[in-house]
Amino acid sequence: MDIILLAARTPGMIVGPIARIIGVAYNALFNFIYSLSPANALGLAIILFTIIVKLIFTPLLIKQQKSTIAMQKLQPELNKIKKKYEGRKDTESQQKMYLELQKAQKDNNVSMLGGCLPLLVQLPILYALFYIFQQAYMYVDIIGQNYDAITNVIMSIPVDDRIAALSDIIISHKLTIDVALADDIKNLISQLNFKDWNIILESIGDYSSQLEPLLKLKTEMEYFFGISMVVKPGLTFPGIIIPLVAGGTTFIQTYALQKNSGMQPSSAANDPMARSMKTMNYMMPIMMGVMTINLPAGLGVYWTVSNIIQAGQTIIVTKMLKSKELKLEGAKK
Repeated sequence: MDIILLAARTPGMIVGPIARIIGVAYNALFNFIYSLSPANALGLAIILFTIIVKLIFTPLLIKQQKSTIAMQKLQPELNKIKKKYEGRKDTESQQKMYLELQKAQKDNNVSMLGGCLPLLVQLPILYALFYIFQQAYMYVDIIGQNYDAITNVIMSIPVDDRIAALSDIIISHKLTIDVALADDIKNLISQLNFKDWNIILESIGDYSSQLEPLLKLKTEMEYFFGISMVVKPGLTFPGIIIPLVAGGTTFIQTYALQKNSGMQPSSAANDPMARSMKTMNYMMPIMMGVMTINLPAGLGVYWTVSNIIQAGQTIIVTKMLKSKELKLEGAKK
């Protein structure tokens, strides 16, 4: 009976309260969508939630764009300062260069960290969403009730039969749980796929008739176009679509930011900034694609929708800021 494995991961002292607060809003969104139709409810809730989050963070995006454009305008002056100290690696010269760079930024109300602020603010939210999407049954009431019902059916199966039905699946997922504990069973439920459930239904006899309608509802709520939002998408179809789209939209979003902020790297082979930006253009999408393979698919959907919205916001906000700047310059002249 004691096939002991990992227990469900829980958020820490910082992320925990954030997850609980976001979970309340997420639960309300899910309930609204579920009241219209349970089909694809979790995926649609993620999309609607992402749209709301991006709208809330729009002021930070505007601040980021202002900072990025201002930094780009200041770049020639910063390059002159760097060139002035080129080849001088002693501590005193490096300190003087650093102070001059700081003064130039301060005089022009520009901060190197200004462009990073929105990302830094969103990081705790991303961590919280990891738990919310992976353990939806802990944050969404209707899904929690469904998991409780499935757990009750499994726990009603005699222990020996329960072990026989679950042990191979537990081993195949490289998990270790105590099949006598309801909380462990509930955690296991969130990690099983179609194939796993078919194996279980075939091996539990008459209990399958109690489990089938509950699993049908679970699938209806949690799957979005054939992909479970609560498990890792992996490398098989159709789950692999999530990492591919997440990586692709990351490239689009990065390209939109650079193009519309005037940050596109030069073609100079000896320009360190150009090399760094070109590397980022290709490494970031690859990193996001690889990361989302082993994260809940819902997080990949969140990241994809977020990228699409932010790319559009970047284009619109940059055009507005540049138009405003041209008008101000015209007024001065």
